[in-house]
Amino acid sequence: MHIIIGLVFVEKRLFVGLGEVLKASQITRTSHSVIESQINAEGAHIWPFDPAFPLDIRFLNIDKHAVRMNRHDYFELLYGYSGEATFQVQERNVVIKDGDLFIIGSTLFHRPVQRGQTRLEAVVLYFLPEVIYRDGTIDEEAIEYLMPFLTQDSSFAHVAPPETGLPTQVLYWIEAIHKELPATSSQARLRVKTYLRMILILLGKHYKNVPANAEVFARKKKDIGRLQPLFQFMDEHYAERISLDVSASMVGMSKSHFKSLFKQVTGQTFVTHLDRFRVAKAQAMLASTDKSIADIGQETGFCSQSYFGVVFKKFAHMSPHQYRKHRLTMQECSGPLHAPAISSDAMIINSSRTLSSDTAMVRTLKNGVW
Repeated sequence: MHIIIGLVFVEKRLFVGLGEVLKASQITRTSHSVIESQINAEGAHIWPFDPAFPLDIRFLNIDKHAVRMNRHDYFELLYGYSGEATFQVQERNVVIKDGDLFIIGSTLFHRPVQRGQTRLEAVVLYFLPEVIYRDGTIDEEAIEYLMPFLTQDSSFAHVAPPETGLPTQVLYWIEAIHKELPATSSQARLRVKTYLRMILILLGKHYKNVPANAEVFARKKKDIGRLQPLFQFMDEHYAERISLDVSASMVGMSKSHFKSLFKQVTGQTFVTHLDRFRVAKAQAMLASTDKSIADIGQETGFCSQSYFGVVFKKFAHMSPHQYRKHRLTMQECSGPLHAPAISSDAMIINSSRTLSSDTAMVRTLKNGVW
């Protein structure tokens, strides 16, 4: 049985302005305080972009911490520069190694899972597609640029290995983008959009033999939309009994069709998805309240304390009591762990590591590929 792992984010927000590089923030948080707090009932991860310019670059470590299957409305490029990790994408597993580029769109549920020794350091680029829209609307040109993200089906090759040359080429433009962030001026934003388009051109060339069919994306978005009433109900009523029959009826499907579509959309069964969501809610309460374990189990929809303990341990790999004790210990060592999601004006803490230093390391490791 695989042990589920997750992301420990080492937040290194690097602000560049007036030609002067300011040293980054380094805010290390567990997956539950960052990732889990940003995943909603649907399993959608909501990243706190600057609404005026929804693009961001971050560093992260992938380590042994639990996180749910999730998708996101943004598009993601991940360059692994040290280590190795396995990601579950829907019902497939893909391995990301040192020097690989991982490409993931907005409709596929995914998570890191443990296979052997799992640890990966990476730099990621997140962006919402409207960054490259003209006049705020999508057109045929934007669709062409975004096609590698729009055509991701069950056979899509999400990992581009180093020998293709694509990862280091993309990393070059990620660094160029990074030097412009935060892009507060119109000229900086124009440069970032240009660099992003260069990345998208490289991706388009790499995936030139993949059939250009945006209908794949439209169909997946439609399927996700069909389940939205249920996700909203779960978010508001997770403490109540939610049966398969009621869930199927809520989205206007037979039970068999509902079960099939739900697994197709999320990569897991409805019961697993609901249990994971309830456990995530329980983890937040264990970390941030003094309520009894019995009360927390009842308030998160579990019929008995014993059943709550069984399900919690299945996904968290420790009992509720052990989890609370662990969180308290971590809090004593590094401060509160139940902080709200990081916003665009997050506190800056001293750090000396920059993207330039990381890519310099990558260049050295790659024996002067650049």
